[in-house]
Amino acid sequence: MGSEHTKLLFHTEVRWLSRGKVLTRLFELRDEVMLFLHHTDELYDRLHDFQWLSKLAYLADVFSALNALNLALQGKAVTAFNVQDKIKAARLKMELWCVRLDRQEFDCFPTLVDFLLAADEELDGSTVAAFKEHLQGLHFQLGRYFPELDAVYEWFRNPFGDKTHIEHVSSKLPSRQVDSLVDIASDGTLRTTFREKKLDRFWVHVQPEHPELADAALKLLMPFPTTYNCEVVFSTLVGLKTKQRNRINVDCDMRLKLSRLDPDIVSRMSQHKQHHSSH
Repeated sequence: MGSEHTKLLFHTEVRWLSRGKVLTRLFELRDEVMLFLHHTDELYDRLHDFQWLSKLAYLADVFSALNALNLALQGKAVTAFNVQDKIKAARLKMELWCVRLDRQEFDCFPTLVDFLLAADEELDGSTVAAFKEHLQGLHFQLGRYFPELDAVYEWFRNPFGDKTHIEHVSSKLPSRQVDSLVDIASDGTLRTTFREKKLDRFWVHVQPEHPELADAALKLLMPFPTTYNCEVVFSTLVGLKTKQRNRINVDCDMRLKLSRLDPDIVSRMSQHKQHHSSH
């Protein structure tokens, strides 16, 4: 029927990005699905229900946004502060979406907007209220699962605050660390370095001169806030320990596979090259 996709996707709990894609694909292929069902399934009647299709389009958009958020939280270098920023932005968007729903504005839901324009119909009040209630529930759950970090940790993200900023954290840090923070905040060269380096690399850079403060900062970086690293390790283990190698000790192999270091193989090999003696 000229659709961009020709196959439906099936949901699986293993693939945590599955649900949004399943909903989007089902909505895109709803006409083909109706032809396939031939009045023999409850879903056939649902696919003729304007309000139900509106909810499906809305959920496809919301889960697509959640998929994008989930992807943004993945990665080896993601810290609790990165997660806090992303979650804060997502919750703020949901608050704005609720305000727009009150004004009957649906531009933040592109699939829903396209469907409403094509159908040339309007949503009833109960459906819009259900959308808003769902968004408010998501907003609450994100806040419950990802509580905001104490504002005192802002010194770690930006050690170049003003006097008021330093006074705010002075009661939370030992006096020697506060003195180190003052030294860093007053150093113009370090300010340039801070802009050029990643956060962890910056604190490693200042560690020789300010070991106590740098150690405290690096400890805040060590915990990983999502399951990404666990999933990477598990996937690596599955790839290494097959049925044919089920007794293999994978410790060293996994360390090599998961390491972010890029060894200079050519240089290492040249150092251990053996010269053959002439006969």
